[in-house]
Amino acid sequence: MKKMYRIYKKVGNLNISLIEELIEYDFPSSVYISSRVINHIIKKHGKQFTKTVKNNIIKIMEEIIRCPDYIGIDPLRINSGALELVKKIDSNILLALEYDEEGQYIYVATMYPITESRMISRLNSGRLISCNDEEAQDIF
Repeated sequence: MKKMYRIYKKVGNLNISLIEELIEYDFPSSVYISSRVINHIIKKHGKQFTKTVKNNIIKIMEEIIRCPDYIGIDPLRINSGALELVKKIDSNILLALEYDEEGQYIYVATMYPITESRMISRLNSGRLISCNDEEAQDIF
């Protein structure tokens, strides 16, 4: 991470105790993002976001990282530690994080809105787990 530090910006720290309690995976806590990923998010998903989200992308990411409503691991990339955090802002926003084993850090891969039907599907399949204690008990 030291070599890449100049092109990455720290956007928050994961609540490791919450994540380990719910999904039993060992992650470092610091999360970083590059300007290229921000450009990707705006270019690919910008039209799907409200102006509030689009104009405050970093602050929205910080809020999702600080206090997600749901967490999960992408089953297609479970070995690489692809973590998904979802929070209801003005719609459900999914923040995809990936773990760089070589550099030992977590970075933002993308962020996009997720529909209510996809949320329900991912909750029912167990791909996402609620961070709210009452909802988590209902799932199990």
